[in-house]
Amino acid sequence: MTQIVRHHVCAAGVVMGLLATLAGAQTVPKSAGVGLPPDAGQASAGQRVMDTGTVIKNVTLISPERPNPMLHADVIIRDGKITKIGTNLDAGPRARRIDGTGRFLIPGLIDSHVHVDHSAALDDDAIEAHPELWNAYRAQVPRAYLAFGFTTIVDLDLTSSGRSWFESTPLRPRFFHCGRGIKVAGGYGAFEVPAVTSPNFPNLVYESEEAKHWPSSLIPTDYTAERGVVRDADAGAVCVKAFVEPGFGMFDWPYLHTGTLRQVRSAATAYHLVLMMHATGVDSWQSAIDAHADVIAHGLWVWPGDPANSSVPLAASKVIAEAARAGVHVQPTLQTVAGERSMLDPSLLDDPRLAFALPPSVIAYLRSAEGVKARSTLLEGYRKASPSPGFEALLPAAIERTRATFKLMLQDHVPLLFGSDTPAGDGFGNPPGLNGRLELQDWADAGAPLSVILRAATLDNAIALGQSREIGSIEVGKRADLLLLRENPLASISAYDSIETIFLNGEPIARDTLRSPN
Repeated sequence: MTQIVRHHVCAAGVVMGLLATLAGAQTVPKSAGVGLPPDAGQASAGQRVMDTGTVIKNVTLISPERPNPMLHADVIIRDGKITKIGTNLDAGPRARRIDGTGRFLIPGLIDSHVHVDHSAALDDDAIEAHPELWNAYRAQVPRAYLAFGFTTIVDLDLTSSGRSWFESTPLRPRFFHCGRGIKVAGGYGAFEVPAVTSPNFPNLVYESEEAKHWPSSLIPTDYTAERGVVRDADAGAVCVKAFVEPGFGMFDWPYLHTGTLRQVRSAATAYHLVLMMHATGVDSWQSAIDAHADVIAHGLWVWPGDPANSSVPLAASKVIAEAARAGVHVQPTLQTVAGERSMLDPSLLDDPRLAFALPPSVIAYLRSAEGVKARSTLLEGYRKASPSPGFEALLPAAIERTRATFKLMLQDHVPLLFGSDTPAGDGFGNPPGLNGRLELQDWADAGAPLSVILRAATLDNAIALGQSREIGSIEVGKRADLLLLRENPLASISAYDSIETIFLNGEPIARDTLRSPN
């Protein structure tokens, strides 16, 4: 549950597809190198130049900057970018034509909170015993995000090895990151500090108010807030994430205090980086607001008192209202908590959409006696760590807390950004790609208007990340990262299950080709 220590650093505790068009569209030939996304807007080596162009004809165009959908629209794409939008457009006789009749075209989705190198299905023992499963899982991760429409993702705590692996995959979403998260020695995500030469050495910042936890082998002046930010900037980050986690309401962990957070804020501003802060409780939200964070990277579900009581206290209501007044963006990350239900209810394994998220071999393992035993062991650990009245009672209360505070955010018009925290922790409850789809569902079930959901997952994310000149909406000059759907996402959240084609840099990828073969 949300108040249990996890192996992963997140709120709760982490071959190219065949090109095809819609039925009735012209056949698209294979082309080597097609689909490689230019990270941060730069073209990848070997990418095919589209000199003849593509036109999507007679489609209903839905883009968040438009007050209304555009009916019978034609969209012309050349060299990975949108060049014309209108009706009855002539793209030339050699252009590839895609019939959008009866279909809906929206911008590719952006998930601004993921952890690509964390496992969302296999624990450490399974990875060690079955490296072939781990290899199959990792091969599917980038394809899974694309299959669920996420053409851009942002990793909020990225190791150098994770970056090297993900950026070497042949087909992947557009990829941004915050570098290594800034943490305090002995605190969340840095309970044990390995040798400086270890690839797992965290991005530490010295916190004077937690000096007793500082390793004597490290010189504090080498770990100032500015140096922590510079380490991320040098790694090519677009953002910085600082961790403010005192212990999920039941532990007493060292954490970054407001004075140090303000130093991080100043350095992030100097290096033109977005400042995100991990915060899940009333006090940590307040610290994030006081330090002028750009984004609070989680919803609010930790406060003093009976953990089984889901009624929102006045202190939580006040800090939500203050975040709204301050214009601080929030990623509610409802699936961070809701995904933990898989330990008690494995029905997610029967969801047909899981075939896009996990390889068949991994799903078979999770169903096997070995997989069931691993899940039981994990559940028993949660039960032992949970205070009275126990995990089974506390989990529904925690889920209801996330929903109740999210509804207050909607009521108070807190600026919301879509992020799924995939994977949020141990177990298979937050699978890549599908977890984002489940997060979309959570928002809708809690009462978020469908137009708000679409904008939060597209243009608002792009603006907050400083990438709106390239992505986030369907406009001339922007990257042609698009989704073609059978259903209208402004009419039903189920429309996100009707994705037929994903356009990445203008190249169409039939969704069905993104299933894992292993």
